[in-house]
Amino acid sequence: MKEAKAIPISVSAWWRELRTRVFPLVVLVGAIGAITVIWRNHTGQTTLQGIGEGRSASITAPQTVRIEKWLVEPHTIVAAGTPVAIVIPADARAEFDRLRTLYEVARIQSQPSAAEENAMGYERVRIELLNTKAELAIARVKLEQAERDVQRNTPLFHEKLVSTEIYELSVSLRDALKAEVAERERAVAQIEQRVDALRSLGEPGPDATGTNVAWLRNLEQAQAAAFKNLEPQTLQAPITGMVGVPIRQAGEFVPAGEPLMLMSSTRAENVIAYLRQPYRFDPEVGMTARIITRTSERQAFASQITQVGAQVEVLTNALALLRPGLLVDAALPVVLPVPPEIRIRPGEIVDVTITGVKNHAPDTPAGGGTAPRL
Repeated sequence: MKEAKAIPISVSAWWRELRTRVFPLVVLVGAIGAITVIWRNHTGQTTLQGIGEGRSASITAPQTVRIEKWLVEPHTIVAAGTPVAIVIPADARAEFDRLRTLYEVARIQSQPSAAEENAMGYERVRIELLNTKAELAIARVKLEQAERDVQRNTPLFHEKLVSTEIYELSVSLRDALKAEVAERERAVAQIEQRVDALRSLGEPGPDATGTNVAWLRNLEQAQAAAFKNLEPQTLQAPITGMVGVPIRQAGEFVPAGEPLMLMSSTRAENVIAYLRQPYRFDPEVGMTARIITRTSERQAFASQITQVGAQVEVLTNALALLRPGLLVDAALPVVLPVPPEIRIRPGEIVDVTITGVKNHAPDTPAGGGTAPRL
């Protein structure tokens, strides 16, 4: 049987077939690729994972104590200021310090007051001034006698009636007395200045005794307040939140500063989102964000960046994701406040979409945001 000859197809038919079947597919693929590139490189939204961050506190011993009794059960929600434990100071030196304080107060009471000591010192300076004035008067009398001796011996020395030794002795004695008088006059002037400067201390007013009594009364009050530190003390919750399991049990001795129990707040005040490298945008304070919870009834609300981390941190929380080839998971933290009406638990994971729109810097501090609901 003779083979059928192929019917030739014109170029116009080929071109029409290419335009109707191939070109639309190429355009569609190119459009999808272009949209993908634009979306990845120029989109204004970035979705991150965030985690709720609340307040935490520890109840510590102010000094070496013995735990007498716990007043709250573990995992109980308490308000700030609620008594949580009773402790008894157990410092072995406390009683000795108390006795030493009593001794010091008794010693202060038996000693003369500062005003009395100032008065006695002032009187000593005055007596010294009087003695110096008396010595100055005696030196002046001796100087006058020496002047008369020199005046009497001078003509006799010229007439060879007095020896050179006697004349020079009288002149030397007169010069020595002049120097002594000058020095004593200088000493009297300095002591008088000192007396004038100490007159206000040496002659206290009528209220000096009352001031000392009031000072001693204040010291006794401070002593009584210090003795209260030896009495049983009640430790209070520093924040409102849930108490954990006691680290130390009743009856144990605990040194000063050691934590006894940990507390955590029941709501997150901030959401910490982490931006991993390579950064798709540079976060700045004031950028708006949309936060969506992962609860059964999802909540969505608006917030804005209040703080950007100063450094890249190693993640150790639930958001840590160890990627192949890396030893740790590091990211840049971004802080977003949670409005008071939104309930997010500390440690709860949420989805954060940063729009990139920058509003004015928030006026409220972290933890007290008033961002509107979306």
